[in-house]
Amino acid sequence: MSIKLFVVDDHPIVQAGIQNVFVDEDDFELVGAATSLPEALTAAHRRQPNVILLDVRLGDTDVASAVAALRAAAPEACVVLFTADPQNPQIPDARRAGAVTTVPKDTAPAALRAVVRAAAEGRLRDDSPTGRSLLTPRQREVLAGVAGGMTNSEIAQELGLRPSTVKAYWQEILQRIGARNRADAIATAYRLGLL
Repeated sequence: MSIKLFVVDDHPIVQAGIQNVFVDEDDFELVGAATSLPEALTAAHRRQPNVILLDVRLGDTDVASAVAALRAAAPEACVVLFTADPQNPQIPDARRAGAVTTVPKDTAPAALRAVVRAAAEGRLRDDSPTGRSLLTPRQREVLAGVAGGMTNSEIAQELGLRPSTVKAYWQEILQRIGARNRADAIATAYRLGLL
């Protein structure tokens, strides 16, 4: 069964970019897009998406009110905030209104897909920091070791694991957050609030 994704952003170029991120993925179905809250409410009610990707800056719309309205229109949908400014002062109120996480607009495509998958699977239905539920506690420990400049052997010794186990965890981390290498993973992890 595919994840039905709906996009709410008042910039057509952003909508097109998001569509390109998901178009070739078999487990996603982009069920629509809207440029305003009224348009989004009508379409979300009709299409009942699993995940709504909502731009934090949608004209003069109060984002917390938008989240509440979208959740009323599509009660089974998770609302993921999408923003160019992760420090936007409206975000805490939007999270309290029911948005499950916040994703910066400069997030790598694979990481965005991972966040949307996690939201659809119910792994972000808490108030944990952005992206935190993407990784298990042990994976976060391994990530912290890598970010601290430790080798796989050093991480293994500190955590009481075999180096091959640490390597396996690391491969899973790269896949889950959509990173290519250590430097990319650390940068992505900071953007997602994992470090």
